[in-house]
Amino acid sequence: MAIEQLINRLGQQFSDRLPSSLSSARHELEDHLKVILRDALSRMDLLTRDEFDIQQTLLAKTRAKVDQLEQQLRTLEAQLNSAASH
Repeated sequence: MAIEQLINRLGQQFSDRLPSSLSSARHELEDHLKVILRDALSRMDLLTRDEFDIQQTLLAKTRAKVDQLEQQLRTLEAQLNSAASH
C-alpha cells in the first residue's frame, strides 16, 4: 500500500471515529492529522514494497557475483600454490 493511501485511510478512520459533537471540525482535524502523519512517516525513511523488492533482487545478484568471484579466487590461489610447489 502506498504511503499516501495509508495516510488517507488513517485520516478517514480518525475522522469516522470522532464524536458527532466535533462534526463541524471533522475535515480540519482530519487534514491536521494527515499533515502530522506525513511528517512522522517522512522522518522514518520508509521504502515502498517495490523499492524493497528491487533492493532485494540487487542484493541477491551481488551476493551471487561475490560467490562467483570467491570461487575464482580460490581456483587461482590453488593454481598459484600448485605452480609454486613445482
